[in-house]
Amino acid sequence: MKPAPFKYHRVTTLEEATGLLATLENARLLAGGQSLMPMLNMRFVVPDDVIDLNRIDGIAGIRDAGESIEIGAMTRQRDLMRDDVIATKAPIIPAALHWVGHFQTRNRGTIGGSLCHLDPAAELPCLMALYDAELTVQGPDGARKIPFAEWPLAYRIPSIGPDELLT
Repeated sequence: MKPAPFKYHRVTTLEEATGLLATLENARLLAGGQSLMPMLNMRFVVPDDVIDLNRIDGIAGIRDAGESIEIGAMTRQRDLMRDDVIATKAPIIPAALHWVGHFQTRNRGTIGGSLCHLDPAAELPCLMALYDAELTVQGPDGARKIPFAEWPLAYRIPSIGPDELLT
């Protein structure tokens, strides 16, 4: 099966993405596509618009922040598996990711996409719960932080506003 028709938007800034989210009524965000694309193909979701986040600078990468690690939402799962900071401070993350899909899935899949879809097959929601992660979302009114314990509202439904995106 193939997805229903939708309008594709390729954005390059957070402001452009949140601006579209604020004005489009039925939009979905595309990160790595490992959760979204099957949902589109099976028509579990039928958006009018898909906003591609892959060209936004500054929302991928891993940074040692002393007592914590900062991970950008567009960071690929393969990068989590290969990073020295992750290996040292959170070694269960690369160990668990070896059990997620196959190498093609891990090459495209992002931590943000997995967390926004609360995809249990990705292991990342469980890992973020284990580490008491704090998530930052960006919307038209600025950024806000959400403790991971408050992130899931229900199965596959995160507590993120319709005009916000995970950074």
